[in-house]
Amino acid sequence: MSTTTPRVDLDWAVDEDMPPGPYPRDSQFVFRRVPELVTEVATRGAPGRVLDVACGLGGQLSLLRERGWEGWGLDASLPLARHCRQRFDGEAPLVCATAEALPFRDDSFDRIVCQGSLDHFPRPRRFMREIARVLKPDGRAIIGISNFDSLSCLLGRGLYGLSERFGRPVYQGRNYWDIPANHTFRGTYDVLRNLGQPHLKLVECRGISLFWLFRRWTQLLEAMPGPLAWSALAVLDRVAYRLPRLADLLVSVWQPSGSRNAGR
Repeated sequence: MSTTTPRVDLDWAVDEDMPPGPYPRDSQFVFRRVPELVTEVATRGAPGRVLDVACGLGGQLSLLRERGWEGWGLDASLPLARHCRQRFDGEAPLVCATAEALPFRDDSFDRIVCQGSLDHFPRPRRFMREIARVLKPDGRAIIGISNFDSLSCLLGRGLYGLSERFGRPVYQGRNYWDIPANHTFRGTYDVLRNLGQPHLKLVECRGISLFWLFRRWTQLLEAMPGPLAWSALAVLDRVAYRLPRLADLLVSVWQPSGSRNAGR
């Protein structure tokens, strides 16, 4: 086993690291739908205290606060933490710290949200253990990640392999089914299910979107009349919701398990 200390990206820059737009319709749909579903799931029940881990620019935190929850934000990036402090102007507590060492007492939060960041953490299992520690016994954690075993990834990877086999020109850079350099593991449905053990129990897992970034589908959507394209995206999203193994993104719900103190 490697003894190298995993690298933590502490220099994420608001102005430099955001992907440029404009975005095609499938990306627009995903970027809207992910925080929408995470918020919907996280705010079930009476409002309480919620921690948004890797809160980034504060968009998810803002949605949670709009539902009447006491929102706290945490990010390891000092530029992002500063940005959020300015955005919320002291109305939401913001902490600059790493997810694997949450600076909070046991049983502090009713909800913990982590949207699109778990596969960037150097020690994801340690973060899952920390979730179990700072969640109240009846609390829930909502975690969203990309699924690199999605139907879109499987189709893209398969067609790319066929093109290579028959000598057709193929793109030589990183394709969307390959994990980016700043990911620490390859997120899939099965990997996500196993990450919480033994500290957390998976309660629910839902999918978002089908065929995201699959080039032929993206091109077809752009050629469709707007209302038809958005209707098609919504229909496929309803299918993905019930078939998370094939979905483009996963939204999972966790609760502390009976063995949450194990290994501390």
